[in-house]
Order: sequence, then structure tokens, then C-alpha cells
Amino acid sequence: MTTSAKTKIFGLLAAALVAWVLTVVFDLAPMILIPVGERIFGAATPTGIDPVQLRNIVTLYAAFGLPIAVPFVLIAGFPVWKRWESRGRTQKRDAIWLGAIVGLLLGLAFAAYLFIYGLQMMANPNSSFNSWSYGHQMISDGMPTALGWTFQLLDIALTAVTGAGAGLTAWTVASLMEARRRPA
Repeated sequence: MTTSAKTKIFGLLAAALVAWVLTVVFDLAPMILIPVGERIFGAATPTGIDPVQLRNIVTLYAAFGLPIAVPFVLIAGFPVWKRWESRGRTQKRDAIWLGAIVGLLLGLAFAAYLFIYGLQMMANPNSSFNSWSYGHQMISDGMPTALGWTFQLLDIALTAVTGAGAGLTAWTVASLMEARRRPA
């Protein structure tokens, strides 16, 4: 199914919204699942979920994440979609694969950035950066530890899943709009 530019744009806007929602869900999952798990498994003093903190994080993501997601998805998605469509890749599975590939490339680009930034910090004898999460060291002297790289790989996988969900959403919205525009 070939789609018009208008339906591509609406599909990509919906995809940006889905990508934003999935990013919020994936980033907030540990904050929500840890207290829930503590309650399920009977921790002596379970940690509570702070609703104010949840609201503030979602507001922060809305204020900064959406204004970044919408132009990125439009700028990156439109030409790639047109190119794939010109090569005959117009099925739902093609949209899911394209979204996953774009998400994977985005995740790999961020991992490369972390690696290059870490090399610069590691090479400078006057600087150091260490990061700890959940009581475990994630970054040592600017470079991710083995656990840090494991979490980075998980983040890359979740970014690819987010891209696949965004691709599916874009295709679904565009195909529904095309079906309404061209009744059978």
C-alpha cells in the first residue's frame, strides 16, 4: 500500500507519541516494579511509590521528551519510509522491521557516544567519573563496567522495541487513513 505524504506525517506523529509513551514506561518500570516486588515478596520495610515524583518525571519527559521525539521521528522517519516504500516494502512487517532498525541504530549511536566520551575521560589524568546504580558500579573512570555495558545492551534492545512499536503505529495510522480516503 502506497501512502500519501499527509498520511505518512500523521502516522509519524502517532509514532512519536507511542515512542514517547514507551520510553516513559521503560524508564519508570524499575521505579514502580521494585516497590511492587518488595510488597509481593514481603520486604520488612517496603519502599513506597512517590506519586509526586512520578508526576514530576512524566512532566519532565513531556516538556523535554515530546519536543525532541516529534521532530526526530518526522525528520528521520519520513525519508526512510519513502525510500522503503519505493522499494516495495509496504507491509506491516516491513514497518515493524524498519522501526526496529531505526531504534537499534539510535541505541547503537548513543552507546558509541558513551564509549567515545568515556575514552576521552579515561585518557585525561585530571578527570574521572564514576556512576553507581542500585548499589552496583555502572561506570568506572568514565567507561562503563561489564554491568554497565549489560544495562546499555538492554537499553539498546528496548530502544529497538520502541522503534518497532513506533513503526507499527505509523503503518497502522497511515493505512487506516488511506482506507478512509479510498473507500473500497
